[in-house]
Amino acid sequence: MARVKQQSEETPAPTRRDRAHEQTKTEIKELAYGQIADAGLGGLSLNGIAREMGVTGPALYRYYASRDDLITDLLGESYEAWGQVSFDAASRAGGSAKHRLFAAARALRAWAKAHPERYDLLFGRPLPGYEAPPERTLAPARQSLDALAALLAAHRGISPTSLAAREAAVLVWSRLHGFLSLELGGHFDDLDLDVDRLFERDLRAMLAP
Repeated sequence: MARVKQQSEETPAPTRRDRAHEQTKTEIKELAYGQIADAGLGGLSLNGIAREMGVTGPALYRYYASRDDLITDLLGESYEAWGQVSFDAASRAGGSAKHRLFAAARALRAWAKAHPERYDLLFGRPLPGYEAPPERTLAPARQSLDALAALLAAHRGISPTSLAAREAAVLVWSRLHGFLSLELGGHFDDLDLDVDRLFERDLRAMLAP
């Protein structure tokens, strides 16, 4: 068994200044998510965040070079959370591939409802003029899709690298996001529906053999 390296053999422990820097970045991101929740991605403003923090606008440029730089960090963090929620739920559920798929879908819905501003950041309307770095968006999105394809392949008894598995993953992915987008957008609010029951019914239909 390989020996686990001690902290000193890998990287130096973070200094107090490093910790303070990360804490400030965390505060900036939390305020940014709040702005997105209130006014959408177009309402994100470094100067507005600076005012809420009681500092000058230029002070924030020590942490983020631009608004686009901040958006990229928010996207990367949200994609990581989205993927981790799915992975953790499927891992905890165990059992059959179908059982794990149900658990992952339910966890993703719960995450989206708890963090609608992050869901909108990931899957809402793109911000004009902003182009996300592929390594922070396309790569994690593809990983999530590949993980879904692998579970669907195991459920349906097909190769996880087959075209059929990829097509099934895209269709389930699209249908799940369609449901979540309508729910988070309030489109079910006045329809006198049991949305939880409807979601479970749609899951069963999506994952039918």
